[in-house]
Amino acid sequence: MTKLPNANWRRFGAEAIVIIFSVLVALALDDWRDATAERALEQHLLVTLREDLKADLEELDSSLESAEFVEQASGFLLGKSNEYLAGELGSIGLGLSRLVERSPDASRVTQEQAAVSVLVGGIDFDQSDLTFQEMMSTGSFRVVRNEALRRKVARYYWVVRSFNITNSTAESYRIGLTKALLRNGVAPDSIDPELLSNAVDDPEVRALIEQLAATGRTLHDVHITFVEQAKQLLAAVEAELGD
Repeated sequence: MTKLPNANWRRFGAEAIVIIFSVLVALALDDWRDATAERALEQHLLVTLREDLKADLEELDSSLESAEFVEQASGFLLGKSNEYLAGELGSIGLGLSRLVERSPDASRVTQEQAAVSVLVGGIDFDQSDLTFQEMMSTGSFRVVRNEALRRKVARYYWVVRSFNITNSTAESYRIGLTKALLRNGVAPDSIDPELLSNAVDDPEVRALIEQLAATGRTLHDVHITFVEQAKQLLAAVEAELGD
């Protein structure tokens, strides 16, 4: 049996060590590159999420006001409120502005007309959830290392979903109210005061106004939670970014 010289064993051993070391270095470099890419992606997601939240807060200011207008207008038409006052921030003011856009003759606009204009106008809210959708569709939500922050993000967008569901319900009532008014000869774009006064006494119309009033109160409450969650999440994101 031929024995290999000791020098060959030493050479083979050295080559094996070099190969193993090279593999370990390559794996470490791959891990480092992956970690660096994930940290860059996390930074990108947090920055864009911050901008989404700022946009949401701006939208919420106006949509919260609209929810309050719906509740006030409903109460006025149902005879449950005498606090339906004209003014820059009042629902009469909003209703008048909507009617003036449709007709140059604003002198004939009554409080009832303005109230109906508010109710059929709806609540506009264009949420900014592109970053969250990206996180969910690509699975990149996992790169956000802060578990508490991930929970806050999930909780916030659950509130967004609740708002959208409630607003969709309100939208169905608004469509129903528009159709009921049309059956009573009242066209939202050209409201006749006398026909409107009779229409408000119609049981179907009153029922829809009551449903809008209840939905308006719910939307108002959801809005309050919405704003609180948005502010808390924005503060958490900015803290994570070190702002």
